[in-house]
Amino acid sequence: MFPLMKFLTHRWILGCWLAAVAGSALDAAPLRVLAIGDSMTEEYAFELPFSAPDSNPTNANTDNWPDILSTRRAAWLTLGSYRSTVLAWQDLRDGGFEFNYGVPGFTTADWVAVWQATVFDLLNYLTKFNLKNNLAEVDVVIIFLGGNDLKSNYNGIYQDAQPPALLAQAVSNLATIHDFVRNHAPTLPIIIATIPDIGATPEVSGKYTDPAKRLVARARIAAMNASLIAMAEARGATVARIDSLTDRVFDQVPLQLNGTTFIYPPSPENAPRPIFCKDGFHPATMAQALIADILLDALNRATGASIPRLANREILGPILGLNPDQPYLDWAAGAGGFLADPDGDGLSNLTEYTLATAPLLADSPWAFTPAGGLRFSPSIQAQQFAMLVVEDSTDLITWSPVPPARINVAADGVWEVAPPAATSAFYRMAVTPRP
Repeated sequence: MFPLMKFLTHRWILGCWLAAVAGSALDAAPLRVLAIGDSMTEEYAFELPFSAPDSNPTNANTDNWPDILSTRRAAWLTLGSYRSTVLAWQDLRDGGFEFNYGVPGFTTADWVAVWQATVFDLLNYLTKFNLKNNLAEVDVVIIFLGGNDLKSNYNGIYQDAQPPALLAQAVSNLATIHDFVRNHAPTLPIIIATIPDIGATPEVSGKYTDPAKRLVARARIAAMNASLIAMAEARGATVARIDSLTDRVFDQVPLQLNGTTFIYPPSPENAPRPIFCKDGFHPATMAQALIADILLDALNRATGASIPRLANREILGPILGLNPDQPYLDWAAGAGGFLADPDGDGLSNLTEYTLATAPLLADSPWAFTPAGGLRFSPSIQAQQFAMLVVEDSTDLITWSPVPPARINVAADGVWEVAPPAATSAFYRMAVTPRP
C-alpha cells in the first residue's frame, strides 16, 4: 500500500516581485563604464528609423542596453554625461553618453583603423584622441563588436566551401582593439563580448533558408566565438557571452520570459513583444534587456561589483510595460484570483495553474510512484511561478525541510519526491513567483 500522502497547507508567496533597485542608497560611486561598439551599442535615440514606429518615425520607442542600464541601474553604473545633440562630441559619434563609443556600421577593421589614424584622417583621429582621454576616467571597458563583420559576407559564411577569412580576421582585430586599450590603460578591466550570430535575425534567416547550410553557418560562427573566447581568456579579459542570446533565439521557439511569449516577426510599430526591431535585424527592447543582463554579469565578474541583475519580472514590467502575470490572467479567464477555488477540489487557482490542472474541473495533479513517492508535473506555461516542496512531517507536529537528495526532476520536467523512512508523510508545498 502506498504511504498516506496529505497536503496540509499551501504557503503562497504572492505579490509581484520586482527588483527594488532604483533609488537605493549606495556608498560607492557608480561604476564608470566605457563601451566600444557599433549600432548594437549606440543609443537607439540616434538610430532612426528602425528604432521608431512607422506611425512616428522620428521618435524612438525602443531602447538598447546603454539606455536600459543608464535608466535601471543608474545608482550602480554610469556611461558618463549625456548629450542629445547630434555630433555633440565632435568625433564619429552622433551624441549620447560621454563614454559610449557606439558607431553604427562599424566593423572590427573600422575600429582598428581608428587606432591607426593620424591627423590627416581627422574624424578617426579625434575619436581616438577622445577615447584615449576617457580611458583615464573610467573603471571598466566593454568591447562589443563583430555583427557587421558577419553581415559583410554572411553569404560566404553560409555557402562557401571553406569558412571566409573574415571569421579569423574579426578575432584578430578584436585582439588588436583589446591590446590598444590595454597599452593605454594597463590595469583597466576589459570585457570582450562574443559576436551574436546574425543568422538568428529575421532579415538574414528570411534570405538564407536552406536548413543544412544554416547549420553550417551556425557552426562556423560558433567556432569563431570559441576562438574569440580563447583569445580573450589568454589576455586576461572577461568574456560576455552575447552569443548565448542568439542561441536562445535559435533553440527556444517560442522564446519566453516567465511564461510570457515573445514574437519572432518584427512589428512596424516596434510593439513590446517582438524580439527584433522593425528592420528585422537589430534587437528590440526585450532582447536588448537580455543583453544588458549578460553584460551586468560580466561587469560584476570583471570588477568585483555586485550590481543587481535584471530579473525577468523587471524586464516584463518596468522595462517593457507588460503585466508579468498576464499568462495567469489569460489562463484564469474569469475563474477568479490566485486563492480562489471555484471547482472545490481543495486546490487554489494558483496551484492549478502551476500544475496544469483545470480551475473549473475537480481533479488531482498528484500521482504516486510504485515505491510510494510523490510525483507531479509543473506546467511549462506557468514559468513565472515555481512549485516547491518545502517541508514534510510524519506526525503533523515536527516539520523538517525536504532534503534535495530526495527530490528528482526528470528531463521532461516531472518531479518525484522520495518518501521518508516512515510509512506516512505529510507535505507542505509552496508556490513562489520567479524573479
